[in-house]
Amino acid sequence: MNWLAHRWPIKKRTLPYGGWTIHIGEIDGQRVFQANDADEYDQKVKLQRPVCLARFIAGYRAIHPAAVLVVADTFRLGRIPPELWCGYDVTHLVDMPAITLLSAKARAVFPNWPQATIRAVRQEDVPGLNLVAAPDARGPKLRAVA
Repeated sequence: MNWLAHRWPIKKRTLPYGGWTIHIGEIDGQRVFQANDADEYDQKVKLQRPVCLARFIAGYRAIHPAAVLVVADTFRLGRIPPELWCGYDVTHLVDMPAITLLSAKARAVFPNWPQATIRAVRQEDVPGLNLVAAPDARGPKLRAVA
């Protein structure tokens, strides 16, 4: 199942631009793509799928060596080590700062932070994000039951 279409449907917004109409695909009010006409928009909606975080990072050589953080506003919830990147499917939110990605798994891991997103930057740029530790970033606790 395409979790993007199931959990976060893409909403269409049109914007007049001179003699044209720009068609914008948005999730939660954030742009994920835009098209110059309705047919191109329909094609992009059909093709829009989450991508593996490791594959996404591999496509952005400018951020290597990469640090991948789970954030919510100005709070740092955690860091995703490279060996776990393949476990996250993401969608790029193109207008957000740095490289901000929507991830169902990141939000599931931090249920108390429904606005959690993933931010990917060069490791040396992490201090410049000015993130503060979240007051309570713990996820659900698991325990064995007899």
